[in-house]
Amino acid sequence: MILLYLKQSWNLIRQNKLYSSVYILGTGLALSLVMVLTLIYYIKLAPVYPEIHRDRTLVYKSMCLNYPKTDSRRSSALSFQAVKNYFYPLKSVESVSAIGRTSENFLELPATQERLSVQVKQTDAAFWQVFGFRFVAGQPFTQEEFQSGIRSAVICESLAKKLFGTSQAAGQYFSLDADEYRVSGVVKDVSFATPVTFAQIWIPFTVFSDYVDSWMDDGMTGGFEVYMLAPSIAKIGEVKEEIHEIFHKLNAGNEEYQIELVGQPDVYWKSTFRVYTNVPINWKELFKTQGWLLFALLLVPAVNLAGLISSRMDKRLPELGLRKAFGASRRSLLQQLLTENLLLTSLGGMLGLIIAYFLVWRGRNWLLTVFESWPDKVPEGVDTFLTPAMLFNPTIILLTFAVCFVLNFFAAVFPALRGMNRDIVSSLHDK
Repeated sequence: MILLYLKQSWNLIRQNKLYSSVYILGTGLALSLVMVLTLIYYIKLAPVYPEIHRDRTLVYKSMCLNYPKTDSRRSSALSFQAVKNYFYPLKSVESVSAIGRTSENFLELPATQERLSVQVKQTDAAFWQVFGFRFVAGQPFTQEEFQSGIRSAVICESLAKKLFGTSQAAGQYFSLDADEYRVSGVVKDVSFATPVTFAQIWIPFTVFSDYVDSWMDDGMTGGFEVYMLAPSIAKIGEVKEEIHEIFHKLNAGNEEYQIELVGQPDVYWKSTFRVYTNVPINWKELFKTQGWLLFALLLVPAVNLAGLISSRMDKRLPELGLRKAFGASRRSLLQQLLTENLLLTSLGGMLGLIIAYFLVWRGRNWLLTVFESWPDKVPEGVDTFLTPAMLFNPTIILLTFAVCFVLNFFAAVFPALRGMNRDIVSSLHDK
């Protein structure tokens, strides 16, 4: 029976090409907008290379100090001493990494002596345990190399090919800002879509003598953010509790200032919504803004499609009346109408996916930052490439299709019920 309904629906689509085209296009545009929004958040929040442990990663970005005597407040990233004393010794975590700044540096191409601008991130040895990089050659710099401040570096595969003509570049040397570094390992390229880990070269921050300096005389503020990997999602609460206990004890014995956690540490997905590192996340305002956006994306197409279906239903009243006169039940009529709508929705859905992927691909260098208050500018010469794992996720596609089907179901069922509630005589004589 379903196959028969599908054949009838296909014939009706072919007979009403204008209506069908407008309906499919309207559904496709509605789905594409929802799909683009979904893809943006999936790329920003879901476990993707190399941030494959986002679901159990916690983030501590800001050290907020409140001075009761002067009624003043100071906040900044963490000093190395704070990381060393309070985060590296944590017992409930699997690993803890302190990440320094990402800077633009210049290196010399061996063949031409040309200066090439590259993005360099300062990290520690635990960085390679918190994040899941894929090494194509060599290995990360070791804890011993990190502690000794040896100029050892990990570079991305594309840069290795530019420098040495091959990705198998472990053990080679290159000059970065007139300093010579040894390549300890080569990793698959990282997209700018994952800004926490993005770089072309990763070096130990211990190669710089000032890494131990505090920005203020408090010894707590500096230039580091902390990323912690919990053993499992279930253990995240234990990690938070241990950190809270450490700073509670520290505050109890400190009369000069009090450390405010302002909701930290955040699980990774929450940290992406924090506008200011020293201010708690305003969830009410966030839900309000994003809720209205999603509401508009779904409501406007639903109203348009409902109007289109209602207009089409008025023209089909004689057909419905004739079928009811020959004994067709309300259930069979409704089933046929919904099957027809399902076929149109499926065609619109496929069109919507094509449009969504095209929009995301074309806008990849700016689209991922549209909801950020302080977006990072894409460095010159860097392309925000998107991997298949970021785009083609079955769960996201099925979820988006489900939303679209629900949208079109309610847009179709009410006009269909209104048309079927008309009596046979008035339906047959409807002009």
